[in-house]
Amino acid sequence: VVRGYLGVYIQNITPELAQSFGLSQPNGALIGDVSPGAPGAKAGLQKGDVVTELNGQKVLQANDLRNAISQTAPGTTVQLQVLRDNQTKNISVTLGELPNTPTDEEAKPNEEGNGSGLDGVQVEDLTPAIAQQLQLPESTTGVVVSSVDQSSVAADSGLTRGDVIQEVNHKPVSTVHQFKQAVSASKSGPVLLLVNRGGRTLYLAIEGH
Repeated sequence: VVRGYLGVYIQNITPELAQSFGLSQPNGALIGDVSPGAPGAKAGLQKGDVVTELNGQKVLQANDLRNAISQTAPGTTVQLQVLRDNQTKNISVTLGELPNTPTDEEAKPNEEGNGSGLDGVQVEDLTPAIAQQLQLPESTTGVVVSSVDQSSVAADSGLTRGDVIQEVNHKPVSTVHQFKQAVSASKSGPVLLLVNRGGRTLYLAIEGH
């Protein structure tokens, strides 16, 4: 069986993620990462894009997109409707062939949590040595989570030790100071984190902070 391949890492949209991205409904497939050189990257898909339609059919969750792509023959051009910065874009993608090590996987953060958000989270600057330990390129930027209180909302939301936080509310952070500034500048509502976990990025929305 030959399956179509988009080369993106998608996740379901929780109500907290919907709020963080300014969506009225928690519908669509959120792109957490795009594999370099894959069909999605060549077509211009970006992390943070929300896929809402495929060939005119609504995409309500990540599985809708994953199943439809896998059942489409490589070489087929599909039409995606995506939301980017609250603007609707139509993007044509010519699918590749699914490699033996698929990357169209689903990020699986936990999807619950209430109370106080980034309490109980300790971070430190990401040094080249720590990046190497985490098997990330030395050029990786961000702050690394050194511990998470397991009773915290951040733990409930899926944040774990060893995660590298690269953005807070779409703002890049590369030092603990920048991270703390960005969190304290967050207005009410969830804090949106772009997290690098094992070389892939995904979005986590931490409710309350």
